[in-house]
Amino acid sequence: MEKIRKFTTIILWVLMVISLVVFVYMFVSIDSESNPGEKARNLIALNINWAIVLFAIAAVVAIIFAIFQMFSEKAKALQALLILVIFAAVIGIAYMLASSEIPQFFNVEKFVSDGTLTTSKSRWIGTGLYTTYILFGGAFLSIIGFGAISIFKRS
Repeated sequence: MEKIRKFTTIILWVLMVISLVVFVYMFVSIDSESNPGEKARNLIALNINWAIVLFAIAAVVAIIFAIFQMFSEKAKALQALLILVIFAAVIGIAYMLASSEIPQFFNVEKFVSDGTLTTSKSRWIGTGLYTTYILFGGAFLSIIGFGAISIFKRS
């Protein structure tokens, strides 16, 4: 366990030093605030790409750690599987409720003509909205339900 901790500490310090070097190099390469220059623009893009790489690394490590933790205990694995099934059911219900009809708003023709808004995208937008409504409703009902349960337990 100590070797893993030492390895991760070294990796984190290396990533931090790389990030610091890239940032400082970009910062000193800026000619002026109004006109940063082509080199600085490329370094800004490099910094943005580096941030995306770091985020991807963090996401992958978090997912791997979560999967490792989930399968370390059978009860946790079943609980996680149940949560995934419930979430998939919520998304499925939201997808069935969502309409694929293009909403009517100012200048909608522009979005339809350039392909930004299609019936499929409209349905997935509706699915996201309905999923949010269902989850917020569930959160609200659970707050009320647990509040009522705590009141009855006290008396």
